[in-house]
Amino acid sequence: MRTIFVLSIAALLLASCGSPQPDMAVLKKTIEEYNAASIEAMKSGNSDKVLTYYTEDAMEMAPNMAMFKGKAAIKDFQAQMAKSGMKINDAKFTSVDIDAGGKVAYEVGTYEMTMTMGNAPSMNDKGKYIAIWKLQEDGSWKVSAETWNSDMPVPSMEKPKETKKSAAKKPAAKSTAKKAPAKKATAKKK
Repeated sequence: MRTIFVLSIAALLLASCGSPQPDMAVLKKTIEEYNAASIEAMKSGNSDKVLTYYTEDAMEMAPNMAMFKGKAAIKDFQAQMAKSGMKINDAKFTSVDIDAGGKVAYEVGTYEMTMTMGNAPSMNDKGKYIAIWKLQEDGSWKVSAETWNSDMPVPSMEKPKETKKSAAKKPAAKSTAKKAPAKKATAKKK
């Protein structure tokens, strides 16, 4: 009987040593605030507020680019995007799945945005993203890593097909073949 009592106490002690379950309401509120700050930063070109949501060693993995590591590198990347002439006119983030365990959480979501670049017509983009969050010593959640990519098709690499209209506009190609000398007309003598 004594053995059962000791084992029961040991089991209770071990169970109490596990990490407490994260407060999902706090995490979801933080993610909503971060997404709103991201939209504000994209529209205004000022990323100062949104950068407060990143860990110092955060990683941003934009499509078709090398990874940006650290808050300073992410700030430089975001500043370059703002200076490129690309203007985000509208954006929307929708969380599809949020979960956490211990000190790590993730958010999977979708995005839609409208942007302009110089005098070009506006472009629409939609895609998906994932963000990894880490619980900080002060109890706040911060982005540790994020990546995204578009659902839009990649532009075709094929040469456009020639139409009758475009063929008519092309100048005729010069022939490089030598012409046969013209035959002289000779009258037959009888």
